[in-house]
Amino acid sequence: MTFGGRLLSGVAMSAVIAGAAFAQSIEDEIVVTAQRQEQSLQDVPIAVSAFSGNDLQSRQLESFQDIQFNIPNFNFTKSQFTGSTIVLRGIGALAVGASTEPSVSIHQNDVYIQAPRLFETEFFDIERLEILRGPQGTLFGRNATGGVINVITKKASTDAVAGYVDAEYGNYESVKVNGALNVPISDILAARIAGAIIQRDGYTTNLFDGRDIDDRDIYALRGSVRFLPTDNTTVDVVGSYMRESDSRLRSQKQACEEGPLSPLLGCDPNLPRSFGRQDLRGGFLANTSTSTFPLITGNPATSAYGLVSLGAPIYGVTQPADLRTVNHDTRPQYDAEETVFMLNAKHDFEAFSLKLNAGWGNSKISSRQDFDAGVGPTLTRPPVICAPVGLGGLPAVCNLTGGALGPVSFPLSAFDVGITNSSGLVGVIGGNIQDRSTNYRAVDLSIGETDYWSVEGIATSDFDGRFNFLLGVSHAESNGYADYAVATTGLDYFAYVGGTLSAIGAGIPGAATTGYSFYTPYFWNDTDDSFLDSTSVFGEVYFDITDTLKLTGGVRHNWDTKGVRDRGNLLESAGSSVAGVPLSVPPIVPFGTPSVRGLLDANELVQCPSLEIYCANGGRNDFRVVESDFDATTGRALLQWTPTDNVQVYASWTRGFKPGGFNPRTLTALNIPLTFEPEVIKAYELGVKSNIFDGVLQANLTGFYYDYSGLQVSRIFANTSINENIDATVWGIEGEFVLRPTDRLIANMNVAYLNTEAGDFSTIDSRDPTQGAANAELFSDVTNGSDCVVTRNAGAPALIGTVFGGPFVGLNPIVASPFSVCSALRANIATINLATGGTRGYAVVDGIPVNVEGNELPGSPEFKISGGLQYTFGMMEGRYEFTPRVDAFYQSSMWTNIFNDVQDTIDGYGYMNAQVRFQPAEGNWYVRAFIQNVTNEDALTGAFDVGSGAGNFQNLFVLEPRRWGFGAGINF
Repeated sequence: MTFGGRLLSGVAMSAVIAGAAFAQSIEDEIVVTAQRQEQSLQDVPIAVSAFSGNDLQSRQLESFQDIQFNIPNFNFTKSQFTGSTIVLRGIGALAVGASTEPSVSIHQNDVYIQAPRLFETEFFDIERLEILRGPQGTLFGRNATGGVINVITKKASTDAVAGYVDAEYGNYESVKVNGALNVPISDILAARIAGAIIQRDGYTTNLFDGRDIDDRDIYALRGSVRFLPTDNTTVDVVGSYMRESDSRLRSQKQACEEGPLSPLLGCDPNLPRSFGRQDLRGGFLANTSTSTFPLITGNPATSAYGLVSLGAPIYGVTQPADLRTVNHDTRPQYDAEETVFMLNAKHDFEAFSLKLNAGWGNSKISSRQDFDAGVGPTLTRPPVICAPVGLGGLPAVCNLTGGALGPVSFPLSAFDVGITNSSGLVGVIGGNIQDRSTNYRAVDLSIGETDYWSVEGIATSDFDGRFNFLLGVSHAESNGYADYAVATTGLDYFAYVGGTLSAIGAGIPGAATTGYSFYTPYFWNDTDDSFLDSTSVFGEVYFDITDTLKLTGGVRHNWDTKGVRDRGNLLESAGSSVAGVPLSVPPIVPFGTPSVRGLLDANELVQCPSLEIYCANGGRNDFRVVESDFDATTGRALLQWTPTDNVQVYASWTRGFKPGGFNPRTLTALNIPLTFEPEVIKAYELGVKSNIFDGVLQANLTGFYYDYSGLQVSRIFANTSINENIDATVWGIEGEFVLRPTDRLIANMNVAYLNTEAGDFSTIDSRDPTQGAANAELFSDVTNGSDCVVTRNAGAPALIGTVFGGPFVGLNPIVASPFSVCSALRANIATINLATGGTRGYAVVDGIPVNVEGNELPGSPEFKISGGLQYTFGMMEGRYEFTPRVDAFYQSSMWTNIFNDVQDTIDGYGYMNAQVRFQPAEGNWYVRAFIQNVTNEDALTGAFDVGSGAGNFQNLFVLEPRRWGFGAGINF
């Protein structure tokens, strides 16, 4: 048998993308199922690329990050939280949230994979990888607007005992071993088992403790059984398992720019990307400032309990500029697990066949990482904390922070939901402490789990006449949760100090000694349930108009029901004066409280009648319980002309659809729509596939035009992601070529041009909310790290610095500096206008909208080119073969979001791999040496903007560095 590539995660890697009409394989012929039936790759009248297992190994395609170097208009990057993004022809997963879906549908062995772990896995024991570009809604379903990826794994065979072992060792102490064993049990039954192990040291040096991070420790297993009950019946059952536990980084680096807007935004968005220090006054640390407590409590004396002053910059340790060097005071922890079972059954009748594809999967992920990617400033405990009670001392807080005799340390809340099997949402006040430090600390957590299953039945005719058809029905369901949290020493400190001061102010006996706290002490985007129920029917008809002209028409109808149960938590009880909260729900709880879930929501399964966050029947933060239907009809029409056996021309129209979803619960009080709308794409494609010069050259060309309505895009606002819909147009040209002048020489190349434009749409860029407007002032809300903007009439004086006398003197703390309370500004802006004669026109807004019309879509470089060259030399009178191969790639610059600002650009870069292989001409073993990323290119593949509430920094996703090593394998 031949070596079948290396795919590390059984199910997560099940992906093949559907799209342009190109054959990337360097094999003589490859059979694909791009149209849900077996066809030669060059016969398929759509834009589809495919790689055999041998292709994957020859080109060093070990993961989806590598695939992007070999497919036109295909981009892959790690994304924020624990996901990844594939962008095909400008169409990708640009929305963020538990109810969002990818735009590229992932399948393994023709089974839809709801939550694939593409980021963690690598290829092993693969038969082929199919990538279809362009919407494939008719045959593959609703969320295939960008394309389809189908990973076909090797199955058990009744032919003979066979297998392989491949092992390699490289720099970073990298060890990879994978292999497979096929065993026929009888003439009608066989079994196959395959596995892979990946271990290596970290790519990144952490200056904080001198240890490397971003290492790998992964293993995967896959087993398959084939049953042949009749000559016309094949049943395959495949099960796979993948596990990772290491210090993998979700983002490799964090960028921040020090500039004029740093005090308010944390990092200045109007400067080129750099690795400066974040001014923590623009983020969560503002909650611990000396100005915060008086503004919240109304008592100026409470300023003595503040940790820092807003009057001067608050900087941590300077960050290194090198992309492979960081300074993290928290070691990352990454755990992923995936289990998948698949069934493929097919029976051929005389004139048609029936096929059943079914699967079940479970995907789990948990990742904890240094949120601010740095070492924060040293914090000094205010002396008043440990003073006698009569002098304002807080004994409970003193003990919590190290006691009167020290050493002083500030506790950081552990995420006690879903991690410690607690459900209290109390963190440090409930005794759940993940660490202590004298420095400001910030740690985040991304965690989730999804269970899913699907079943699909397809009937395909094989009549001798001009007419044939395909009919299918499918059903899929999924349930899961996806939570994101951020804990900081600043948030914790504000919760327990502010809560204790509030208890003292309320006259609670012994409050200073007992200790009280606001809740919850950390940010928690809490999606307890997200579900999908989807049913569809589909079909296509195929009519041979003439011997060389064929018409295809297809239609699909989808019935989708989606729902969520979610909320967002961030110091809800600090807003103790909110109307509607019953007096029986206390705003503070004593230290040691094991749970506050009942105080947040009395019945977590039922939503209060009110649409507000706070309601009398539910507590301080009621779960939203909502569902919605998203039904749609998609289809395609295709005309295929085959003038000769070696040339095919086709033209198609396709309609694609992706359902809408739900914006996070935390935004309902901010007049943000609860839902975002579906996407609809109308795609037009013209392609030519050819084999010319007696098969020496394979040349395929495709042109396409997309009219996109409702493209789902995300932006950060009010400490979370919201999704909006924009229109867009996309067009481009792709070419793929394979040249085989001799049996020993193979060359391949692909070229792509892509033009993407957003339509007329205005929204707020929360990273730069004023947009430089002359009549706008930026205020940073010290109560939650969010921002607001005060606009004024032309010629009117700025609000900041204005002092009012008489009855308006109480407004002075609000308007005395750019660090303010936006809710108070909104509540008093009419009074302020009245006090100034009503001529200045002060107004409080979330920001100045910016129109993105004409901007390019994220992840869409205008130009890409790649190529490979290999030659096999005969040695020792032809008894041995020596094969060197080189692959090179270049892409132009691209953007990371729809605003196309200076910090949103990703520079163009080149990439190169090289490999040599030595083996006997008739033997079953080989040895090889390889180099990946020959030039050690430290290129970015993407970036994520966290927004001003968290400090306005960017998380960067970086290519893996240069890897080299040696390998050997044997086939038997």
